[in-house]
Amino acid sequence: MKKIQLLNNPLTIIFVFFASLYASISLVNHYNFRTFGWDLGINNNAIFDYAHFRWNDCMIMQPAFDNVLSDHFSLYPIIVSPFYWIFGSWTMLIFQIVAILFGGFGIYRFVRRISDNEWLARLAVLHFFTIWGIFSALSFDYHDNVVATMFVPWFLDYFEQKKWKQSILFFILIMIAKENMALWAVFIGLGLALRAALNKDRKKLIFSLGLSFLALVYFVLVIKVFIPSLATPGRDYLHNSFNALGSNFGEVLINIVKHPIRTIELLFVNHHGDAAYDGIKAETYLALILAGGFALILAPEYFIMIIPIVAQKMFNDLPIRWGISVHYSIEFAPILVLALYAVIHRFGKRKIQIASLCLSVSVISSISFLDHRTSEYYNKENSQFYKKAHWIRDFDVSEVRHALDKIPADARVSAQSHLCPHLAMREFIFHYPFIGNANYIALLPKEGNKYPLDEKSYDQKIEEFISSGDWEYLVNRKSIIILKKKKLELGKRNSSVN
Repeated sequence: MKKIQLLNNPLTIIFVFFASLYASISLVNHYNFRTFGWDLGINNNAIFDYAHFRWNDCMIMQPAFDNVLSDHFSLYPIIVSPFYWIFGSWTMLIFQIVAILFGGFGIYRFVRRISDNEWLARLAVLHFFTIWGIFSALSFDYHDNVVATMFVPWFLDYFEQKKWKQSILFFILIMIAKENMALWAVFIGLGLALRAALNKDRKKLIFSLGLSFLALVYFVLVIKVFIPSLATPGRDYLHNSFNALGSNFGEVLINIVKHPIRTIELLFVNHHGDAAYDGIKAETYLALILAGGFALILAPEYFIMIIPIVAQKMFNDLPIRWGISVHYSIEFAPILVLALYAVIHRFGKRKIQIASLCLSVSVISSISFLDHRTSEYYNKENSQFYKKAHWIRDFDVSEVRHALDKIPADARVSAQSHLCPHLAMREFIFHYPFIGNANYIALLPKEGNKYPLDEKSYDQKIEEFISSGDWEYLVNRKSIIILKKKKLELGKRNSSVN
């Protein structure tokens, strides 16, 4: 009887439905070779190395990096790596989906506790699960900030209950995801400090300020000590990409203070200069408002929490980060929903109607953004789970999978981006056209995206390999080409770059 009641529980139905929906986006993309070397392949190779009790030498990012932690200092792959033995190349995608569902339950707990209203909490979960940022993130591989974001509702819920041990645990889990998550954690703490000060809650004020200070110290250590100590000699931190304000974080902070008008202007204008990127920032702000961002005016503590997220997007050199595509907006999802429902629950008898209206507007806007958006690099086939094009490819997927099985597990492989995540569970894997000391090359000629090559140079390189006399076809089909070096050589670890 209890099992039947559980299956009929509206909350259970919601979670089962969205688990299936998310799998139909993320896992179907992976099955259909719509995941990429950057970034799922990188993460897959990392967990492969960690599962074998060694540091990851970042094969797919060579020759730029010798250690994946010198790119982003993320500890999640280390924690998750044992599951590689069970789920293989699907591990990080499954971990990400589970994390999103976990975050949704955190939303439910938070709203249920502050409102004491079951229906309002369910509406909050639906609002969270249907927000555009989640669909965008799921359409593009795995990213640590997606998982970290899902711990935020849990941290806030335990903080409000003054359960300090649990609060510290989830705060640490947020910080260790990635260096910019530690910076975000600083502002999450400051937002809570503001609310504690307004409520004259001394314990929460001291605790929240202490957490902010902890996150700031960790951020500085990662940027100034940990990453430089692991980086390739002569290579600076890769993600100082805010040249409109300064060449490093110090200059950025100084110029924000010295030039406040210019700083505010950069939040809204296309500072890239190319007219093709006009409207991207405006679209993001529209998406925020339609998803409930207007509530931030009445919940200033949450407004403080989104400041670093807005800043790292809009000040960035790369227009793709200004917009709502891929994973660059995921951090907004829990903050917008929690702020909105923290405001809505203050209303009287009309709060369910107001929440239903806000949910409807958010859902309609999310569907609209799935069909069309201004933001750069939007791949409809990866996102539109409700269209046939998402479920099929213009080549035989099973034929490609069968061909990949012919590559020995100990082979050294250079693979096209879409093949990298499937071939990354090995010691030597490179992102084509970098060859290193690979003795196999795996290519997907029917894939339209030949990044970083164009169509002409892509075809020329294949001809060059064959005409050199050093390579031969192992597989030569329209859907997949695998080249094998005629004279196979045994490789040694850390000898990957010739």
